[in-house]
Amino acid sequence: MSITITNGVLQVSGAQDKLRGKGRERPEFLSDYTLLDIETTGLSPYRDHVTELGAIKVRGGEVVDQYNQLVYYPRSNHVPSAITKLNGITEDQLLAEGIPVKTAMTEFRTFIGSDIIIGYNVNFDLNFLYDLTQKFNLSELNNDYVDVLRFARNYYPRQRNRLLDCIQRAGIAQTEQHHGLADSLDTKKVYDDFRLHFTPDLLAQTKQQLKNFDLLAETLTNEQIGFRNPVKNKKITFAPNLAMDNSEACQMVNNLGGQAQLELTADTDYLIVDDHTFFDRNDPLRKQVENYQQTGSKIKRLSEKYFLNMLDEWARK
Repeated sequence: MSITITNGVLQVSGAQDKLRGKGRERPEFLSDYTLLDIETTGLSPYRDHVTELGAIKVRGGEVVDQYNQLVYYPRSNHVPSAITKLNGITEDQLLAEGIPVKTAMTEFRTFIGSDIIIGYNVNFDLNFLYDLTQKFNLSELNNDYVDVLRFARNYYPRQRNRLLDCIQRAGIAQTEQHHGLADSLDTKKVYDDFRLHFTPDLLAQTKQQLKNFDLLAETLTNEQIGFRNPVKNKKITFAPNLAMDNSEACQMVNNLGGQAQLELTADTDYLIVDDHTFFDRNDPLRKQVENYQQTGSKIKRLSEKYFLNMLDEWARK
């Protein structure tokens, strides 16, 4: 049994099928790839939905094809006003100009094919897209990928590194369009700019930043633990019947700067339950959480799948 991070990917014995089967990050400069960007109604693939799909296909460093499509859903197509203010996309526009999300996602998956995927903060996009391919029984989106944000963070250390910041620094544009195709084209320009300016040493340093360590090791360095890991300073209780080994899960939490609890208490931050129990309204632990919440406790119930994917997201950053 083991819990490790290998080249930026979380590996959990007995529970690997709980994780999105995304590909591995490859910090490289490529000539052939598909570069993509999507627009969504928010940050969570569990609560929010895709509104626009955009991508370009690149061969020999040149754009040879493109995809751009608004999408709508069978039920709600509500777009928060803050999102409309950002990119101009409205619910009326989705219904008038979009196509069904299943149709669009099927086309988009075909467009990507087996290409290595490139994007800016691309794990955000991949989470939404991976879940849609699963929902519509399309081929798994397990393509390897390049995250241009990782190059930005190494080239401009200790600076703000939004896509907007990079296109302004490189003299590409003064504004970000916040539309799939336009942002894909701008990201390619940023990627090409880094290609021109990265030294071999800087590229090697970037590759070395992919996480590789054993989460069950007795001691982890402060650099390995990091200040953004999602369990640091959290009190976490693991319910019975999880796919992962409970004792190993507790050891992992303690090693990452959290505190594993053997019993649920009012000051617990997260209760991790198995995926089926998460929806069981008669679960005794659920009722115990609700009782604590009524007295002001801020306990959150997380499914094992959600918890492990939260850790995987951190592992990939």
